[in-house]
Amino acid sequence: MTHRRRMLGGLAALVLSLALTGCGQHPTRSTAIELSPVTPTPTPSGASASGAPVDTQSCFDVAEAYSGLELLPLTGDAEDEHPDDDAVRQARESLTELQDQLPAAVRPAFAEAGKVLADAGDTLQPAEVVQVHEALAPAEAWLQSHCATASPR
Repeated sequence: MTHRRRMLGGLAALVLSLALTGCGQHPTRSTAIELSPVTPTPTPSGASASGAPVDTQSCFDVAEAYSGLELLPLTGDAEDEHPDDDAVRQARESLTELQDQLPAAVRPAFAEAGKVLADAGDTLQPAEVVQVHEALAPAEAWLQSHCATASPR
């Protein structure tokens, strides 16, 4: 219980420090993999540059699958007593279940990410994390062009 309290306190301090600094400073030494930002690419569906409106559920489905795969490398970083050893297997199964619900324009991106997960075994290696990120670039571009809206001011 004390370990969990210290971990939560450390997490709260980290969130507070990131909020106060604006997340603008990079640590001088890092063991994390730095991924380059994804440059939006045209969607293969032939949608207009502004993106055709889609239903909200499609946006949620794509965002759920995308964020789940992008955050997958963090599942092994927890200092918890019981790390999730089945995270990659669960991600593969979840992706298989969601595949038919995703819009046709993003299915190839998730299929490619699924191939990387299938070849990964039980854990993701740094090169595989990068491959998943690169495979999901079209899905991120689709989300930005079809689901992003200007926030009211």
